[in-house]
Amino acid sequence: MLESLSLRLHIKINTNSSDYARIGMIVAKRIERKAVRRNRIKRLIREAFRKHRQVIKGMDCVMQLRHSVASPDLAHIYQEAAMLLNKAARLS
Repeated sequence: MLESLSLRLHIKINTNSSDYARIGMIVAKRIERKAVRRNRIKRLIREAFRKHRQVIKGMDCVMQLRHSVASPDLAHIYQEAAMLLNKAARLS
């Protein structure tokens, strides 16, 4: 498990098929009340995952939002997700 200020990343090596990586996201309604913001956070995480997919080949990842994020800080979500994915790649 890796953590940053706003995100937590759970990783597991996929033993069945190491050809691709998969991601799951947890953005709880009790943490981020507005659906528009929850969806924006999910899009940012998905984009970071898409760009780092080759680096984390063979891993199952679950990205979880730890606490609510202010609107100007949404740009940091992408950076934090990318940083956590890079750290996960170095672990394997």
